[in-house]
Amino acid sequence: MAKIRSVVVEGNREHGYRTVQVLFGTNFFLEITESDGRVSFLLGAHHEAFKADASEAKGELEKYIKEIMEKHPESVFEEE
Repeated sequence: MAKIRSVVVEGNREHGYRTVQVLFGTNFFLEITESDGRVSFLLGAHHEAFKADASEAKGELEKYIKEIMEKHPESVFEEE
């Protein structure tokens, strides 16, 4: 079923967020976690995913995003 199935947020604005999880579509998920001053990004389908460090601009996650954009220019979204 194509919908957002679940959103889980651990933490709060005042004390800081630790985890944000989103389940969507038929079997996709997104998880963002902060631990020891580092931010991890996990994106997957069913039981497979890729993980990237999202702690820094021009870091690992940005590198992966640019690679995907280069391979799939028809899907690139740029905010106006």
